[in-house]
Amino acid sequence: MTDAAVPAASVEPVEAEQVVRPRPPFDVTVDSLSWERAKLTIRLSVEQVGPWTPLEPEWGEIPPPPVDFRFIDGKRRIPVPFTEVAPGSFELHVDVPTFRNRQAIPNGTWRIVMFAHGERVAPARFDGRSLRELDEGSRVFLYDGNRAVTTVSFGIAENSVDLERLDFLMRSYHLFRSRPKPKKFRPIKRLKALLLGAPSKQRYAGLIYQIITRTVGVKPGRILFASDQRVRIEGNLRRVQERIVERGLQDRFDMKYSFRLPRSGGWGTTLRIIYLLATSEIVLLDDYFGILKSLRMDPRTKVIQLWHAGSGFKSVGYSRFGNLGSPKLWHPHRQYTFAITGSEHLRHVYAEAFGIEEAAVIPTGLPRVDWFLDPQRRDQFLEDFAAEYPQIAGKKVVLFAPTFRGRSIYTAFYDYSQIDFDALYDACGDDTVVLFRMHHFVKNPIEIPEQYRDRFFDFTHYPDGLNLLHATDVLITDYSSIIYEFSLLDRPMLFFAPDRVNYAATRGFHRDYGETAPGRVADTFDEVIDALRTGEFEQEKVAEFRRLNFDRVDTGAADRVIDWLIIGNPDTEKITESPVPTAQSSSNTAESSEKDVPEEEIA
Repeated sequence: MTDAAVPAASVEPVEAEQVVRPRPPFDVTVDSLSWERAKLTIRLSVEQVGPWTPLEPEWGEIPPPPVDFRFIDGKRRIPVPFTEVAPGSFELHVDVPTFRNRQAIPNGTWRIVMFAHGERVAPARFDGRSLRELDEGSRVFLYDGNRAVTTVSFGIAENSVDLERLDFLMRSYHLFRSRPKPKKFRPIKRLKALLLGAPSKQRYAGLIYQIITRTVGVKPGRILFASDQRVRIEGNLRRVQERIVERGLQDRFDMKYSFRLPRSGGWGTTLRIIYLLATSEIVLLDDYFGILKSLRMDPRTKVIQLWHAGSGFKSVGYSRFGNLGSPKLWHPHRQYTFAITGSEHLRHVYAEAFGIEEAAVIPTGLPRVDWFLDPQRRDQFLEDFAAEYPQIAGKKVVLFAPTFRGRSIYTAFYDYSQIDFDALYDACGDDTVVLFRMHHFVKNPIEIPEQYRDRFFDFTHYPDGLNLLHATDVLITDYSSIIYEFSLLDRPMLFFAPDRVNYAATRGFHRDYGETAPGRVADTFDEVIDALRTGEFEQEKVAEFRRLNFDRVDTGAADRVIDWLIIGNPDTEKITESPVPTAQSSSNTAESSEKDVPEEEIA
């Protein structure tokens, strides 16, 4: 007996099984968005709304954290730094140009998802009645001559489980446009640009560096002292080099030197610099070093930035991302193994400025302060200074030392018309002299009227600007880093900043200028004259400024740089492990699209 065929029409249709997803046991809500420069803070509140029991980790496994947050876009999951500010309240921290591994936040449409004990428990939602806040919170960061832009915007999407919920979305994109093509076809000019243009020079420099590292390699004990902003060794670099010799350590190291100004050398000096970079175990810098943009430094080489200026006052580096003079996503600052600072309080400031981790910023103090605080050096300087300038000895000294205006060494200037020489001369009297020390970038010298040259002196090219502070009774400046050392003397400062609104708009400050400046702020030169006549300098601000910027007031900064970062004693082994990503891990989609046009010429 055979089975009878069942007619198709008699088969009952089977409904698809309904997949019922349980609602998450936690309610995660985005409460607010706030920006500080290119740093975004997302505030969340978390409430448990249902039963939940975490899975026990298997034996031998490291238990996952009780709570963490991740950005998720498809299969991509990125941990997000956060702090718990109160029970059930969290702040997520997104540094747009330096989000993770010294790279900008990648392209994507991101949901914020909370994980508890390693389990995905809930996406963050947003209140649909507050959508205007999302538009107001969006940002556009332009850089590279407006040829590149990073955008961060916010939106919502329906939740796949609960249609009454709106998931919070963050969209980040890096967009680039090429230069316009020339209207006329000039094959020789195009060929020259192709072979000798800035991007080609970068590629040649990188290739030469790789060849040297593979064929010659890093020479143990070789230290390179280098600057592309100065023609001789000075400041922090000189103090470290001097201290190595004072301690008798010079036989342990092969010390090399490279100093030049931007665009002052040709391929001959550039090849030498590349060779020294490729063969040095330690590279010590004191400022922006443009050729690093062309290279991917070998992880066997430690690059240590001994920046000559303090920070935390005005915005520099990635603190200016999206503003005038903004760095690109790939920048020489990213190559630093370590940078130094004078205070634990400033580690986050330097990390933001250089686009590196806080762990890579070491509060050794500034080596040049060792000289400044040495009483024997100070007394000898004052004795020599009085002998060299008898017309100044015994008088009250006012030092006028502003920083430059303009975007670079090539466009630097200072508006001398702001100085009322007549009023200043009358305010000084016979017992006071004014020394004008303009920034070395400023090409046009100050022209002191001849009738005032018995009290006014041009000290722009005086060779020892740091010790000159010891002879100074009152400092008049604006945004200069000279205030850091001068604050150690606990003497009055006056800040003449008639353009502070425009300066803040284009360069930016980490905090309100009027609150941060360790002295009275004068918006007009009449206010400068009033301060000099009345002695009202708000000197009480100096002590707090010094406390925030100097963990130690001593003469051991150079020793700490040598012991902690160069030699690496056993008790400092923890900080001498480089956190800088290797060349293999330092690429991302945003950087790969960016045009390699350097801020300064390679040769």
